[in-house]
Amino acid sequence: MAVQKKINWMRLMLAIVLVVAGGFWIANHPLTFANIMLVVLGFGMVVVVHEFGHFIVAKLSGIKVEAFSIGFPPTLAAFTRKRDGFRLSILPKLFEADEGDAGNKTDSPLAKVDDPQAWDTEYRIGLVPFGGFVKMLGQEDTGAVQQTADPRSFTNKPIWIRIAVVAAGVIFNAISAFLIFMVVFMVGMKLPPAVVGSVMSGSPAERQGLRPGDEIVEVNGDTFVDFTSLVLAPALSGKGQPIHFKVKRPDGRIDSIQVVAEEAVLSDIPGRSLGIQQAQTLILERKITPAEAELLKKETGFLPGDQIVAAGDKPVANVWDMEDIIHGTFADSISLTVSRGKEATEKTNIRIPLQWPQTNANFGTEFDLCHVGSLVPRLKIITDLEVRPTPKGLLSKWFGPKLSEKDKPAPLLRKGDIILKAGDIEVPTYEELRQVTIDHKNKPMSMTVLRKDAEGKEGSVTVEITPKAKPNSDRVTIGIAVVLDAEHPVVAATVGKDQPTLDIPRGATITAVDGQEVGSFFDIARLIDANAGDKISVEYRLDEQNAGSVGLDVPKEGAVNVQPIFAAPVPLETLKRVYKAPNAIAAVGWGLKKTWQFIAQSVITLQRLISQDVSPESLMGPVGIVSVSYKIASRSLVDYIYFLGLISSCIAVMNLLPLPIVDGGVIVLLLIEKLRGKPLSEKMQEIISYAGIAFLLAVFLWLTYNDILRILFG
Repeated sequence: MAVQKKINWMRLMLAIVLVVAGGFWIANHPLTFANIMLVVLGFGMVVVVHEFGHFIVAKLSGIKVEAFSIGFPPTLAAFTRKRDGFRLSILPKLFEADEGDAGNKTDSPLAKVDDPQAWDTEYRIGLVPFGGFVKMLGQEDTGAVQQTADPRSFTNKPIWIRIAVVAAGVIFNAISAFLIFMVVFMVGMKLPPAVVGSVMSGSPAERQGLRPGDEIVEVNGDTFVDFTSLVLAPALSGKGQPIHFKVKRPDGRIDSIQVVAEEAVLSDIPGRSLGIQQAQTLILERKITPAEAELLKKETGFLPGDQIVAAGDKPVANVWDMEDIIHGTFADSISLTVSRGKEATEKTNIRIPLQWPQTNANFGTEFDLCHVGSLVPRLKIITDLEVRPTPKGLLSKWFGPKLSEKDKPAPLLRKGDIILKAGDIEVPTYEELRQVTIDHKNKPMSMTVLRKDAEGKEGSVTVEITPKAKPNSDRVTIGIAVVLDAEHPVVAATVGKDQPTLDIPRGATITAVDGQEVGSFFDIARLIDANAGDKISVEYRLDEQNAGSVGLDVPKEGAVNVQPIFAAPVPLETLKRVYKAPNAIAAVGWGLKKTWQFIAQSVITLQRLISQDVSPESLMGPVGIVSVSYKIASRSLVDYIYFLGLISSCIAVMNLLPLPIVDGGVIVLLLIEKLRGKPLSEKMQEIISYAGIAFLLAVFLWLTYNDILRILFG
C-alpha cells in the first residue's frame, strides 16, 4: 500500500520565506554571492573528498554504508537504490508520512539484512554545504555501537580493514592536495620565489655572504624552490647540519654555499632559521580596501598600484636599491618618483617622511642600539598613551554619548614627546628603557618628557605610568612606540661595541663636528659619514659651565649604523613569479613536492605548539579560515584553488592526531583492540568519545572567539 504523505505547512512557509529573502539578497549582491558559493563549495569538496575516502574503501571492503551525504542536514534531496527500483525524496522534511500507514516501516533504509525490500546506501544532499558525512553499519562517532551479527558491519571486519577504512579519509585528502597542486602548476601559479629580501644582522645567512637580491636556485639538490623551501629547510635539517644552497647573484654568477641554521634570540622566530625575509616589489599593494587606500593617501600620498621608479632623484630597479638610497639619506624625508595611472605613464613626486629606528634587529642578541659614530640620540614617542579607563569610564565610552575631541581626557604621553627620564634613569637609551620598564612591572613609574605646548614652547612634563605584561605574553610594555630623536643633536649615551666610547655626558648637545656647526643628528651623521677613515673632533655643551671637545677615529665602514625607514607604513606587494611546469611529468613532481611541504609545515607547527614555541593564538579556526578564504576567492580563482590544496594537506595531518573522535584517535583505539584481543568496554568507549567531543568543542569555541577578535579588532 502506498505511503500517504502530509505537508508540514509551517516548514513549507518558512522555506518559501527563506528562498524569497535569499533570492532578493542574491539579486542585489551577485558578486558577493558568487564568492560565498565558491568558498562554500570549495570547503565542502575538501571535506567530501575526505568522506569519500572512507566511503569507497568501506564499499570495497564489503561494509554496508547506510548513508553518504554531501552537506549536513536538513536534507534537500535523498536518492536510494532499491532491489526492485529506486527511491527519490525531495525536501523530505516538508512531507511527512501518515503515522497510521504501516508502509512507513518498510521505507526505512535500516531494514533487516534478510528483508527482500532492503535498501542500499542512501545518498543525500544537505542544506548546510560545509562538508558531508558517511554512516556505516556498526560505526558510531559518539560512543560504542550496538553489536550486530551482520557480516557487513564495520565492527565485524578485521582490524586491518577497519584501520584502512579510517585512514582512507586522510589518504584521500593528501591525494586531492597533490592533484590540486599538480593542476595548479600545469596552469601556472604565482608564488614568492626564493629571493632574499633582507638579511638580519648576525644571522647565519649574513655570515655566509647572502645579500638582498640573491636568489636560491637549489636547496640540497632540489631545483623546485620557492620561498617556502627556505622556511622549511632549517626546520627539516638536523641540528648543526649544513644546508647546501646554490645561489644566483644579481650579476648572474652562481655560487655554492653551506649554511647551518640556528636558533634566533628573537622570540617571534621560533625554531632554527636562516635570518632572511621575503623580497618585495616597488609596487604599492593594489588589493586593499577603500578605507585602507584613503589612509595610505592621507599618510604618505601614495595610491594603490603606484610603482616607485626613483628615490632621491636616482632611478631604482628593485627594493634593495631603494633601501640603499634611503639608508644613506641624512634628512627627515625623501623624495620618491612614482609611475601612476592605467598606462603607468604619469610621473608623480612624493615626499615621504623618514624616521630613525631605535635599534637594528640582531639574530644573536635580539637588537643592537642604533648610533652615529657611537653617539646614541634620545628617544621620541610616536604614539599617544591614553589614560587607562576605569570600569565606569568604559561603560560610559561604550554606552554613553560620544565625546567630542575637546572633552576627551588628554593622553598621558603624546606623539612627539621626547623622553628625558624614566624611573631613575636620565635620558635613557632604548635598552635602558626596556630594563626599567621590566623592573617596574605592575608598579608605578614616573616618566619625564619634553613636550611642546599649543604655542610651540618646549617644557618638561612628569607623568606616572604602570608598565603591564601584554596578554598571553611575558613581555612588559608601557604601551608606546619610540624612535630616535634625530631632529635635535642631543646625546642620550655613547656605545662602545665596535666603536670607541666617547667621553660625552648624558644629555649633552653636540655643537660642532670637524669644526662645522650642527643643528640636528642629521648633520652629525652626514659629517661623520663624509669623514670615514679620518680622525675628527666632536664638540659638545651640557650647560653654560660644562662644555668640551673629544676626538673621534671614524671607522672606514659602519660608523653610521642607523638605517632610516618610512615614518608611515608603505604596503609594498610581495615579489611573486609564475611557477608553471614545462610538462605533465614536471607538474606531477612539483605537486608531490608542494604536498609534502605543506604536510611537513603542519607537523612542524604542531611540534612548536606542543613545545610552546608558537602561541595557540596564532592559529585560525573555522571563522578565520572562511574569512581568509573569502578574501582569496575574491582576488584570484587560482590562488583560492591553491589555498584549498593547503587546507586539504592540513586536514590530512589534523585528522591523524591521536585525539578521540578524529581518525587518528579511532586508529589508536583499533590498535589497542588488536593488542588486547578485544575492544575497550562500551562504557570506556563512551567516556573517551564524549571527552573528545567536549575537548574539540572547547577548542572550536576558543578558536572561533580568537577569529572574531582578529576580524573585528585586528
